[in-house]
This record gives sequence, C-alpha cells and structure tokens, in this order.
Amino acid sequence: MSSLSLRRCLLRVLPILALSSVLSSPAAATLLVKNAQLITVDPVQPVTMSGWFLVGDDGRIAALAAGQPGDEVSADEVLDAAGRIVAPGFISAHSHLYMSPVRGVGFDSTLYGWGRALGPILRRTTGDDIYWFTLHGSLDFLRNGITTAYDFTNSGVNYTPAVGLNEKVPYGVPREGPFEENQIRAKADAGLRFVNSVGLPRVGAPAETRARYENVLTFFNAFARDEPLALKMAISGGVQRAPDIGAAHLEAALMHDHGLINQSHFLESPERVAEQQAKFAWYEEAGALGPQMIFGHFIQVTDAIVAKVAATDSRMCWQPTSNGRLASGIPDVTAYRAAGIKVGIGLDDQSCTDISDPFQNMRIGMYTMRALHSDAAAMPVGDMLFLHTLGSAQILDIDADVGSLEVGKFADFLVVDPRAPDTGPIHNLLATYVLACGLRNLDLVYVGGRRVAAGTTMLSYDESIVRHEVDTRMARIKADIAVSER
Repeated sequence: MSSLSLRRCLLRVLPILALSSVLSSPAAATLLVKNAQLITVDPVQPVTMSGWFLVGDDGRIAALAAGQPGDEVSADEVLDAAGRIVAPGFISAHSHLYMSPVRGVGFDSTLYGWGRALGPILRRTTGDDIYWFTLHGSLDFLRNGITTAYDFTNSGVNYTPAVGLNEKVPYGVPREGPFEENQIRAKADAGLRFVNSVGLPRVGAPAETRARYENVLTFFNAFARDEPLALKMAISGGVQRAPDIGAAHLEAALMHDHGLINQSHFLESPERVAEQQAKFAWYEEAGALGPQMIFGHFIQVTDAIVAKVAATDSRMCWQPTSNGRLASGIPDVTAYRAAGIKVGIGLDDQSCTDISDPFQNMRIGMYTMRALHSDAAAMPVGDMLFLHTLGSAQILDIDADVGSLEVGKFADFLVVDPRAPDTGPIHNLLATYVLACGLRNLDLVYVGGRRVAAGTTMLSYDESIVRHEVDTRMARIKADIAVSER
C-alpha cells in the first residue's frame, strides 16, 4: 500500500482526537473549513455529514471528519461555512471551452446546421484569438462551479466542405498558431483544472498527423510537471466524420502506445444515423474499444452497440442540456447503466448549452430520464450528483485526484447557501442541493484550496482584460466576414 493510501485509511478509522498524530505540521495547513454541511460524494464515508476538513500546502485535503476540529487543528486561513453546503466542484467530462464567445449562433439549428453557422467565425480565428476565447470559457466554467473540465481543443486546421457525413476532405490547412499550446496555457491561467483533448486533423500522411499530436503531447507533459491543474492528455476521436477506417487505427495506436483515453463524438445526431452506426465497426476492428474509450453523446445506438460497449468496459458521456438544445435526442442512460456502462456528464459546448449551469444540467438529465421511463426512481438525486462529479472523474480516470471530498484529493469545492435565496427547510440535504439549489445559491468556488470565485466575481483573473480582448477580436472577425459577403 502506498503512503498516501495508508494515510487515507488511517484518517478514516482513527478517532478525531487522534488526528493530531497523523496530520502534517500546522504550518503546512493552508485552509481549515469548519461548520459545514458536507456532501462528500465519497463511496466509503457518509455522503452527507456536518463536519470539517483541512487543506495542505499541496492543495489537497489532509484531513476530513464529522463534528468540530480539535484545538490542535489549525491553518493559515479559516473558512467558517456557518452551516452552508460544501460539496465537490462539478466536473464537465465533455466541453469545448473555446466556443464560449460564440453563443447565439445557429440557435435554431440541429447539429450539422449549427456547425455550418459557426464555420465562418471559427475559420478566421488565430492562435491568439483561441487563447482568449478559451480563457473566457474557462473563467465562465469556474464562476459557475465547474472546477474540472475535459476540453476538446481547437486544432487550428481549416478544411474544404465535402458532401455527406464526411465533411472534411483528407488534408487540412493549419491557420496561424500556435493553437494547442495556447489553449493549455489559457486553462491554467484561468485556474481551471483540466484534461486536454487534442484531435487528429489530417494535415498530411498518417505519420505527419501522428507526429503533430505527439508534439503537443510532449509540450503538455513538460507543462504538467510544474502545473497541477493539468491532469492528463487525451484524444478527440474523429471517426464519425472520417473518410476511412485509417482514422480509427491511428487513434487506437496512439491510445495503446501512450496510454491515452479517447473521447469520440459518436452517434449524436438523428441525421445520417445509418452512416454513423456503420462506423462503430471501425473502432471495434481497430481495437479501440475498452476502458480508454469514451463515446460522447451515444444517442442513436442499437442494442448490439450497447452490448458491445458494455462488454468491453468502454464508457459514455452524457450532455443533457445540449442534447435538448440541438434536438439530438435522448440517450437512455438508465438502460446504459443497467447494462454496466460507466457514465459521466458534460456541459458540452458553451454555444449550445448557453449557460454553463451544472445544476440545470443535472435537473434536465434527471427529469428526462424520469419522463422517458415514467418512473420517478429512474434517476435518483444521489445518482445524478454522482454522475456530474465522481462518476465523471471515473470515466476520465482522474478519480484519484478529483470528484469527491476525500483525504488525498485536491480541495476543489463549492460553498452553496440554500438560504440565500431561501429554499426553505432542509428535509434531505442531497435533495435540497440537487433539486432546489442553483447558481443563485453559489457563494464561493475553491480550486486546490484557493478561492477563485465569490458569487459572480472572478478572483483568479481580471475579467475586464478578457472581455476587451474577446470583443476586439470578435469585432475583427465579424468585419472580415462582412467584407467577404459583399
């Protein structure tokens, strides 16, 4: 057993009075949170309790217990929660942060029409533009209680539209960059914890495409050595739009050679369903199925596809809000989970969820499942919160670091006040949190024990600078579009 695992076990079984024998020295504790109504989402300890926790100078939870801390427990800063709810930060297991400044485009379209509406804007972005757009999206997430995101990045490659599902011709032309590196920096500059997902645009032969990805991987690994916000790299699977099976083989090779997870937008839209379903066999033939494979959306499925995903321990990521916004359909998540598929939840593209609201996302998902099955128990409140926190961490294989309030994990948490505005008496803490609380009740957001947002005010970055940059850059892009349309 590792020293960290042993320490976590000791802290769970030792009496509170004995904690001083295993805690770090008081000088190493940066934050003490007390008088909290804790929602831990921990499968071992109670999910809810009145208690406290201590954050070490590494940004991780050093101790957590019910009741009050003893006199021997101290820290540089004390947060008296005064009976407010303290819960783990939400995880968006499927996000496109650079899309934050393009809300309101293609607003009455399904997936493909919406994508075409965004094209004239996105094709004109530079690497610097995407840095500021990603920063804008990252701050937006943090303000709304999302402390970790799986981010599909913008590759900075333009394609000529083609006919049919294969909307990208074999080779693309890179725009002025760098793109990928700037998006990594932007998320870290905002203070957002992240999994960085990079696509495999065809910029040449397969070896060139692979080399392009591995260059970004090398940059990320060096960056992450000194940046705990950077959790891991991933692949943005592109088989749904690929012209041939070579894309699946390249993704599978990178997954196996570098131990990468791969999340692929797949079986999302009700358009062109037969073409989408036929390509599932490509992933199977390439050997990509398994715990490293995540299917984003996974709506237009067959029983055989569901059975194969479950049998191989492949995963699924659910986007309740965007599925409704783009009229993509309703994935039967209840049935998927019953089949044994692990499920996470994402806020998806900020231009097709409009408000990055994880509380709304949970409720839309819960209500949809209950209505689909005419069964109020089809998606319990505790399960719904689990999927948007620890469940999402599990499918991304980052649950050793985030997803719940546990000793050894990063102290990424929210302080939520159900009394401001007042939601009434609390009969069940989980029910109040999931069903009655919202962004209006969100008081504070912490990442690694550091306060990054208070109410709607960001503390990690001067937003006036971001807004000026985004507005200026978008004005340039719009002016260029106007000239081209004359």
